Amino acid sequence: MYNTEHGDFDGNSWEQFCQQCFKLKYERDGYQELPAWRGDLGIEGFTRTGIVFQCYCPDDNYNPDLLYSKQRDKITADLAKLIKNEVELKKYLGKQKIVKWIFVTPQYQNKELVRHCAEKAKEFREKNIDILHEDFDILVHDLDFFTEQIPLVIDAKSKTIEINHELETKENTNLWIESQIDLVATAKRKNSHRISPTALNRDEKIEKLTEITISNFLNGNITIVKLQQKFPEDYEKFMRAITQFEIKVEELCLTNNSDNGELYSQIASELKAKIKSNFHYLNETTIDRLTEQVLAEWILRCPINFE
Repeated sequence: MYNTEHGDFDGNSWEQFCQQCFKLKYERDGYQELPAWRGDLGIEGFTRTGIVFQCYCPDDNYNPDLLYSKQRDKITADLAKLIKNEVELKKYLGKQKIVKWIFVTPQYQNKELVRHCAEKAKEFREKNIDILHEDFDILVHDLDFFTEQIPLVIDAKSKTIEINHELETKENTNLWIESQIDLVATAKRKNSHRISPTALNRDEKIEKLTEITISNFLNGNITIVKLQQKFPEDYEKFMRAITQFEIKVEELCLTNNSDNGELYSQIASELKAKIKSNFHYLNETTIDRLTEQVLAEWILRCPINFE
């Protein structure tokens, strides 16, 4: 199985996933799946605009060199099928010549694969194959080419995905603390209202709570940046939902007559529920990271305030 941040794939599940993405992304271009039953012609499907697709999922998460060699050999072998199956393919393509042949794989790590595609495209243009357009080109697409379609496909299967990343380093965290003295002081002041005045080791608890706030803020920021990069439309949706909820939080803080800890728990619970209801395709871990980041930012800046 090949592990990705959107789940594990083998050859069959990768092709099924790609077919759903192709049908969403290229519907307007007349995408047509080409099932392999009773003969594989070397392509998974094509559009009426001259784009054909071939899928490939590695069997394992190989090192970059081995991954490159397997992807390169697969491209070379599958391109040869265009020549072998030229007559048969023409029956399906009709008058439309192939303008682009796209190799769709979860990930590629070696830029030499792009050069291999360019060299193969030139080689095949010079062969003057009847089903190929004079501008015939070969491209490699990975998961990032389907950022708009992934949530729809994942949601349709009732699965969830995790926006995963490495945590912020201790060095960067310390640099941030040294450069944001006022925000850290604000967090300590607000967190002091979450701990009972008679609590044992109160000062140590306030310090620890502030460390957690800063860690949640910085690591949640990385999650949000990845959300923005991979799902830009949903990032905008996320920001709108948070901005709208801020008004309610400010009102709750102004009118609070109960324990500050209870108020914080109420805000956290309602915020998590709001994020979860808007983003069904994100898993629990990612929902928690986003919730913790927003709460931390509200502690560091606004609108959460305690008296």
